[in-house]
Amino acid sequence: MVLDQPPTPPAQVVLMQLVQGFMVAKALQTAAELGIADLVAQAPKTAEELATSTSTDARSLLRLLRGLASRGIFRQDETGRFQNTPLSEALRSDAPMSARDYVIYAVHDGNVLAWTQLMSVLRTGEPSFAAANGTDVWGYFEQHPDVGERFNRAMTALGAGNIRLVVDAYDFSPFTTIVDVGGGEGTLLAAILARNPAARGILFDLPAVADSARRYLASQGLDNRTQVMSGSIFGSIPAGGDVYILKNVLHDWPDDKALLILERCRAAIPTHGKLVIADAVMTPGNDPHPSKWFDLHMMVALGGRERTEEEFRTLLARAGFELTSAKPLPAPIGIVEAVPR
Repeated sequence: MVLDQPPTPPAQVVLMQLVQGFMVAKALQTAAELGIADLVAQAPKTAEELATSTSTDARSLLRLLRGLASRGIFRQDETGRFQNTPLSEALRSDAPMSARDYVIYAVHDGNVLAWTQLMSVLRTGEPSFAAANGTDVWGYFEQHPDVGERFNRAMTALGAGNIRLVVDAYDFSPFTTIVDVGGGEGTLLAAILARNPAARGILFDLPAVADSARRYLASQGLDNRTQVMSGSIFGSIPAGGDVYILKNVLHDWPDDKALLILERCRAAIPTHGKLVIADAVMTPGNDPHPSKWFDLHMMVALGGRERTEEEFRTLLARAGFELTSAKPLPAPIGIVEAVPR
């Protein structure tokens, strides 16, 4: 017997659901801020119980959770109590690679205002964040330190998963000296060195990052195997490595600035060395991939971009490199390898 399948919504209804995406995003952000996923983790709870715990209006909270449940985020059981689904489990603060901080950060008011000027971005080719908010992203974080802190926490949570993907996807064992360009506090470098105990590392980033990098690397027992150097990626990059890593660096910049960074790497890297870029590798055509929407946000917020394999190939060739491989990963990150020409 063939069971009846639910009817496919007409195109008009699908489009209406898509355009409601901003409503879903703000509802999801609010539920994450209230910590609903944590509250129902131990046992299902009614909207009244959750309202008491979150100091909210029970009827309003019920309507919010009912809407989210219709999208598979939480589920209301036959007794009227709400419980987690696989999607809302990822909102728990104690979930591995929790999405909670990113969900709260992504639709903060500054980002939303920037997206209201998307038409201007399309007409001018310039990012809209500063025009919409009176300052660029980094200035906004200074003015709104709570948002800046949430950004840092979101990037740490996302970064943990991405670092695991990078270390699993690329073999760093042939290299003796690994240079992490723009490596932040050193989480990626530490993970690579933990897998490759014979290697040494150089972390290169802005002076403001250097002290925290030294503390972190020392906390991982790597102070004797690492050197932290500071400077600008648009200036002189340290020589002496046989592999250079750029993780989530190039996507912050348009092609002209990305080219300058690559040229600085080319000046530092030896002829036998390799360059590893850990950025999204966008799949072409209509294939779905999270990087395609990250790419749009980079366009709006920073003027940066995610790139396809061919776009990486062209950019690398202009900087004096030959692309040898480009591997998309099931996340907004991938692995690009290049060698000097």
